[in-house]
Amino acid sequence: MTESKDLLREGIVSFFFLGRAPVAPGTFGSLGAFGLAYLISIYPETRDIAGFLLLGLAGIFYYVGLQVAPWCEEKFGKDPSIFVLDEVIGALITLGFLMILSISLDSNLWILTFIAFRGFDVIKIWPAKDLEGIAGGHGIMLDDIAAGFHTLILVLLLEEFNILL
Repeated sequence: MTESKDLLREGIVSFFFLGRAPVAPGTFGSLGAFGLAYLISIYPETRDIAGFLLLGLAGIFYYVGLQVAPWCEEKFGKDPSIFVLDEVIGALITLGFLMILSISLDSNLWILTFIAFRGFDVIKIWPAKDLEGIAGGHGIMLDDIAAGFHTLILVLLLEEFNILL
């Protein structure tokens, strides 16, 4: 029973095992989030509420992440690379707000948003670096949420000043 629970927990924290990628697991987790967001946004049944669905999923994933983070840190160490649910949450927040604000997400903007999100996640400008220092699940996930908001602000500024591709 413990093995199956551990497998379920690992599947959750690694976002369907994308966090097991041998290189750049955070990038693969982010790609998974972008893929999920794209699927939700293209179906007529969900298109009008896609942004709200993404934010709702981000909230659910955050809650679930808090529940499994202690197990993950005990098994894999502090802020382990397998834990990519944080990247998923940050990306869903960015994309959710862009959809709610009716920003037209053409293919160029999807790519730009992805690259910007990964860049902000890696460089961790303020307050992301400080948030990363918080203990436990909050510290694992809040820096990526900050990266999501940094990306959102950048894309909105580029949109406002017509600098987008």
